[in-house]
Amino acid sequence: MPLHQNKSLLVGIISLGTLLEWAEYTFYGYMAVTFSGLFFPDNSPEMGILKTFGIFAVGYLMRPFGAIIFGHIGDIYGRKPALMISLFLMGAATFCIGCLPTFATWGIKASLLLLCMRMLQGIAISGEYNGAAIFLVEKTGDKYPALAGSWVSASAAAGMVFGGIAAFATSHPHAPSWAWRVPFLFGGVSCFVGLWLRSQVSESVFFRHSNQTSKNVMPLFGVLKQFKKSLILTGAIAAITGVFVYIGNIYIVVFLKQHVGIPTHHASFFAIFGEIIVAGLIPVMAYLADRTDAYRQYRLGLLLIAMGTPCIFMLCQTAHYGYIMLAMMLYGILNAIVCGPMVKILYDQFPSNLRYTGISFAWSVSAAIFSGTAPLVAQFLSTQYDWKFGPSFYVCVVALITYFIFSVLVPKSAPKLSLRLKQLTD
Repeated sequence: MPLHQNKSLLVGIISLGTLLEWAEYTFYGYMAVTFSGLFFPDNSPEMGILKTFGIFAVGYLMRPFGAIIFGHIGDIYGRKPALMISLFLMGAATFCIGCLPTFATWGIKASLLLLCMRMLQGIAISGEYNGAAIFLVEKTGDKYPALAGSWVSASAAAGMVFGGIAAFATSHPHAPSWAWRVPFLFGGVSCFVGLWLRSQVSESVFFRHSNQTSKNVMPLFGVLKQFKKSLILTGAIAAITGVFVYIGNIYIVVFLKQHVGIPTHHASFFAIFGEIIVAGLIPVMAYLADRTDAYRQYRLGLLLIAMGTPCIFMLCQTAHYGYIMLAMMLYGILNAIVCGPMVKILYDQFPSNLRYTGISFAWSVSAAIFSGTAPLVAQFLSTQYDWKFGPSFYVCVVALITYFIFSVLVPKSAPKLSLRLKQLTD
């Protein structure tokens, strides 16, 4: 069977690239404590971690620029070239991080080089997650659009699992001092393998159709002019997704070490456990959304996050490993409830000829404001103000604001995406 007709193989190829990108991108977040010593040695460990999370945030600040670039490529030249270029850029930047000298060898120059590589990773990731989701829904989502798009969310979660496993292994007390380089070097090479696989995939029929009928020279202008409400809604969804994931999973490693007193490699294990649940449950929740109502499920998920996040931090604060496992189970279930139908909802907001730009730009701008700064805000609230439950309060506020925006902007009747897909492909 030709590759473009084999849906399972297509899902695997696209998802593999997303998994690799997210594994490398989030490994840095899991290793914040280690990287603070390698690249930002400071008399105060808390300040070193703040600087490390600052570099984490800078990577997100580059994402709107990447979204403009890759959105333009994806809507004008094709989904496939955008996805290939983003994977190449991520692979190159990741491999270079693995080769970087540390502060002890090069001083501040090493820190600046790390900053540059993280900026390139930020540009690359902005063309990957949303673009891959759009591509899969367009190629395989005729009957189950939420399920088709959910494979990218599940792959990103699986990538975080692999990033967490790498952090767990390299932060082990008996691991050699150079062990942190291995995931970056291996991940960089793996991205080029994924690049070759993506070269075998055919272009989306949606792009070919929109490219024939569209006269947009600059998709960004069309999006800003015609789809303001869709941009706001997409940005709100991106905000709660990023804040919940990066506080509930990335920052929680630092929280467990600093405020609960758990070793880094144990804290990483709990984060891995939570993301395994996310990766496994997202397709299940997406299938449920396709069979019921994706929009209603998403609304419910937002309320559950607002109520459940304080419980997650209270359970973690006990320092009891059984309760922490329960907290990570709760995190995984709540994450899957909202991420299952999320891609389908985002997909519905823009037409084919503006979809890559619209989703990527709104998502990246919001991610730069909320996602990249989430660990920084959480660390600031819990350390500077000695407010250990400040991070969970921050998640609650963002969830409730997103719920309000969603309730105001989303019509009561969900768009019948499967019918639109069928009409276009017939």
